[in-house]
Amino acid sequence: MKFVLPFTGSRGDVQPGLALAIELDRRGHRVAFGAPPNLVTFATAATTSSPGVTVVPFGPDTKALLESDLVRRRIKAKNPRTRIAALAELANFGWDDMTRQLSAMASGADAAVTGTLGQEMTFNVAESLAIPFLALHYCPIRSNGSMSVVPGKKLPPIVNRATWRVLEAMRWRSMRERENKQRRSLGLPDAVSALPKRIADYGGTELQAYDGALFPGLEQEWGSPRPFVGFIELPSTAQHLGAELGQGSALRCWIDEGSPPLYFGFGSMPVKDPQSLVRMIEEVCAAGGHRAVISSGWSSMAERIESGSIVALVSAVDHAALFPLCRAVIHHGGAGTTAAGIRAGLPTMICWFSADQPFWGAALGRVGAGTAVKFSSLDNRTLQHGLEILLAPDTAARARELASSMTPPSDAVRRSADLVERAVTRNGR
Repeated sequence: MKFVLPFTGSRGDVQPGLALAIELDRRGHRVAFGAPPNLVTFATAATTSSPGVTVVPFGPDTKALLESDLVRRRIKAKNPRTRIAALAELANFGWDDMTRQLSAMASGADAAVTGTLGQEMTFNVAESLAIPFLALHYCPIRSNGSMSVVPGKKLPPIVNRATWRVLEAMRWRSMRERENKQRRSLGLPDAVSALPKRIADYGGTELQAYDGALFPGLEQEWGSPRPFVGFIELPSTAQHLGAELGQGSALRCWIDEGSPPLYFGFGSMPVKDPQSLVRMIEEVCAAGGHRAVISSGWSSMAERIESGSIVALVSAVDHAALFPLCRAVIHHGGAGTTAAGIRAGLPTMICWFSADQPFWGAALGRVGAGTAVKFSSLDNRTLQHGLEILLAPDTAARARELASSMTPPSDAVRRSADLVERAVTRNGR
């Protein structure tokens, strides 16, 4: 069978799709995988041992987009008109190019699987080809009564469902014109309802690529159309990350010099003033007697690993290998980084920027395994307070309990691939 997997966004958006592509290749299938131009090298390296996976550029350079004036300034403007115009521009960004690229990639496909971003265009292509549609969701994004659209807010189920539906209606209004333009080009009639209803009517499957334990009630509420599979991660052998952690490596020698360090990393979130951030971490760690590993992610920080220093600066690093050597993790709240911290049994402080990140902060706070703060509010005082919560015995104990309940990543990707294959079988292809 052939599968088309178009993924856009940051590395955290793309990585679960790559893990699924590798598993489908292992089962003897062919995969056309679309990745943002800035992540093509990463995706190609990750699938080197998967000959059935072909990686092609898909959509805009997401690193450049995240660092653009549109995302860094205009989308956060205080003027509502400026902000609304910027949101509309962002929603349209690269749409026409991606729809053309996707149509070419999907030729001969037996099913289409995409991530949280770009679902509308992928669903329309799947419908035009009469093939199964599946999506990986990295946090709850559909109407439900179990959780509020406001992270951490406890509201009645009827209010939760109503507000989620309002958001779905707003999304549909913003997407309707460009969606129907694409649908007409594919020979489809105009859509008259929002995507969630069309996916349900079509028989699509929305895989919840995270653990239901973090959102009590959702698994029972949603049932089989939105199955919970657990966090999907790349195997370490496919990650090809920067800093080495083997015995004798510079980072491992630094770690072994003293007490287990704290981990700081902000992934694909561009930090406006990384030098000031490093200074703040150094000051708080010095005051508290802590050591820290700081991963630069997509921010500009020079690597620095010096014997005797309380802080080590590295580029990319394998979380699965590093986190078990750490005491706690402080990061932006991407689903992948959150999963790695949970699996390592570490208390977590999420310094969120946007999107699903505050939901993970609220979820960890709800189960007592961590805390959260908006990144723009992070300073010496809030960081010190957060570390006091993280390093409390009760928080560490809850983090270990949570780790024991998580779905192993091998089980998560295996179940996901099973569901993809079954969708094709049910479709009679």
